Amino acid sequence: MKTPEMDRAYLKTPATPVATRLYTAEHQLAVAIVTYRSHELLEKCLAQVAEHMPELPVYVYENSGDDYPGRDELVARNPHVHWVVGKTNIGFAAAFNALVEHTPPDADLLLLNPDAKLLGPLTRTRSLIRAPGVAAVSPLLWDNHGPGSQPWDVATRRRTVTRALVAAAGYSDRFRGTPLSHLYRTKPAESQQIEGYLGGACLAINRDTWDSIGGFDEEFFLYGEETDWQNRARAAGWKILLADEIGADHRGDTEDAPASGAPARGRSYELLRANTALLLEHEHSVHHADAYLAGTTVLDRLQRSKRDIRRRATAGDDTGRPHIVITTNRLVYGGAERQKVLLATELDRRGYPVTLVCMQRFGPLIKEVPPSVRVVRQPWWAPLVDGPEGPAVIITGDTNTEAGFGTLWRAAGANRRWLVGAHEPPEDDRPIYSRGLAAAMRRADGFVALAQRHWQMLTENHRMGDTCFVAPNGVTPVAPPPRRRDPGAPVHLVMLSRIVEHKNPHVLIDALAHLPELPWRLSIYGEGPDRAELEARTPSYLRDRVAWRGWSRGPDPALGDADLLCVPSRSEGFPLVIVEAMARAVPVAASAVCAVPEMLDHGRAGFVVDDVTVKGWRHKLAEILADPGMLPEVGYRGFERMSSRYTVEAMTDAYLEAIGAVL
Repeated sequence: MKTPEMDRAYLKTPATPVATRLYTAEHQLAVAIVTYRSHELLEKCLAQVAEHMPELPVYVYENSGDDYPGRDELVARNPHVHWVVGKTNIGFAAAFNALVEHTPPDADLLLLNPDAKLLGPLTRTRSLIRAPGVAAVSPLLWDNHGPGSQPWDVATRRRTVTRALVAAAGYSDRFRGTPLSHLYRTKPAESQQIEGYLGGACLAINRDTWDSIGGFDEEFFLYGEETDWQNRARAAGWKILLADEIGADHRGDTEDAPASGAPARGRSYELLRANTALLLEHEHSVHHADAYLAGTTVLDRLQRSKRDIRRRATAGDDTGRPHIVITTNRLVYGGAERQKVLLATELDRRGYPVTLVCMQRFGPLIKEVPPSVRVVRQPWWAPLVDGPEGPAVIITGDTNTEAGFGTLWRAAGANRRWLVGAHEPPEDDRPIYSRGLAAAMRRADGFVALAQRHWQMLTENHRMGDTCFVAPNGVTPVAPPPRRRDPGAPVHLVMLSRIVEHKNPHVLIDALAHLPELPWRLSIYGEGPDRAELEARTPSYLRDRVAWRGWSRGPDPALGDADLLCVPSRSEGFPLVIVEAMARAVPVAASAVCAVPEMLDHGRAGFVVDDVTVKGWRHKLAEILADPGMLPEVGYRGFERMSSRYTVEAMTDAYLEAIGAVL
C-alpha cells in the first residue's frame, strides 16, 4: 500500500545481503520499528535485538522530521539496519504501513516499540505466529498497568464503555476478572483466543493476515491502530494468542502519568482518549463513543489526581489573553476545516491559548496542528473544555452540532462570547439553514461572514441578527516560480474539487466539447460521491483530452503545471482553492457566485463567468484560449491581490477584531 508519505521518505539499506536470505527461507520474521525522537532508546533496543535475535533483519522508520537533529548520525552508527527516513511526522500508523512496504513480502512482522527492552529470543512467540489461522501473537510483558500489574495484562478482554471508564479511573486492577474490568484474572492459556486485544509494544503479525485485511487504519495517527487491526482480523476469522514466555520489559518512568497508565495530559493524552472513543465507535456505535468521552470529562473533574493534572496543564495557558475555542466536526481535508487549523495555528503563534474541539472525530489534519494547540474530541451536548480563567470566545461553524455546542458552552459562563464563522455556501433563491439552526445562531454575539456579498445573500433568506464581521479565508503565499508557457503546447486546464454534481465538472467538459479546434487539455482532481456518474458522462471522443486524476493530497500536485484553474460551481461561498491558486500565481476562471467576483476583483485578478451555464463557460473559455499568452500576467495580478487581502495573517487580524468587539 504505497502512500504519498513514502514518496517523501528515503530508504537506506545495509550493504550486507541479509534481506536476500529471507526470500529463500520459510517463515522468516522481520523486525519493524517506528521511532519518534527517541534515538537513545532506539539504539538500546537495536542492541537488544542484535543480542537476542541476531539473525533477523531490522527495519526502522525514523519519523521525527527533518528538523530533528542527529538523524544522519543515527543512521551512520547503525549500518546493519534498513532505514526509512521520513521528512515529516506522519503518525505511527502511516509510518508503520510505509515501513512494511520495504520489508520482504513473504516475511512475518515483529512490531517492536523502541522503548521495549527485549528479554529473550521470543521462541514461543515466533513459533505461534507460524501456526495456521493465527493473526497476531504477543509474549508476556512487564508494562505500566498500575501497582497490581501482571505480565499477562498485555492481553485484554473485550472493550466496553464501562470497562474503558473503569480503566480511565485507574480501577481496572481492583475489579480484575469482574465484568467491570478489561483485565484477565489469571493468565490466558496459549490456546485461548484473546477476546479483546494485545498491546503493540512487542507484537508478532502474520503477513498473510496483513495482506488479506490491509494495514493499520491511518485515522488513528497514534494509539489504538493495532487494536483496531486485531479487531478486524478476529472478525475475519483469525486468532489472537498470548505466548507463554516473558518477552520484554516495557516499564518506563511514570512519575507524571495519570493513575490509569495513560500518557500525561497533552496531545498524547487527547489522542489516546479520542482513539479509545473511535475504537468504541467501530466496535459498538457513536453513542458508546460519546458516552465514554462524556464520562472521562466528568472523571477529569471529580477525581482528585486528575484535577491536579488538569490544573497543572492549564496553568501555563494563562497568558493574560482570552481563551479561544474553535470547533469543527472533523479535521478532514476540506476548505473550512483547513481554515480552522490555520486560524488556530496563527492565534497560537500570537500568544493566545487555543483549543480545537472536534465533535465527531479527529482526522488527517491533526498532524498539521502544532502541539501547543490543544485538540480534544467532545460530543456537542457535553461542551466542557479546559482553559485558563478569564474571558473566552468560541468560534463555531454553521452546522447543527457546532451551534448546539456553542449555545451550551456560552451559557455556562458570563464572561464567554460566541462567534459563528459561516462557511456553508448560500443560495440565491432559498434558505440554506433550518429555522431551528438559524434561531440558534441568532443568539450568538456575532456572525463572521466570508465576504460582504456572503452576508447579503444570507440575510436575503434568513434573519441573522445585526452584528456581522467580515473575515475572508486566507492561506500562506507561495513564492511563485516564473510562469512561461510553451506557445505550441495546449493550455492545461485544471479543476480541483470535491466531486459532486453542483461543482459542475460536466458543465466544464460540455463547454470544452464545443471548442475542439482550440488547444486545451483538462485534468480533474478530486473524489466524491458523484465521481463515477459524472466521469461516465465524459464523451468518448474527449477521453484523450480529459483526465480524471482522483484524489490530490493538497493543492501543489494539482496546480504545479496548471495554466488555468477552473471553478465552474453553481454554488460556492468563498472557494479556498481559488486563493490557493492565486497564492501560486495560477490564473483562475470561476463562476460568479457569492464571494467569487470580489475575490477576483470583478475580473481584474481573474476571469469571472457571469452566466453559469455551458454557453457562458464556452464563451469565456473561447476568449481565454484564443489568447493564452495573457495568462501569466493575470496570474500575477491574482497573486498580488491574494498577498494583500487573503493571507492567514489578514484572516487572523479580522477575527481578532471581531473577538475584541464582542468582548
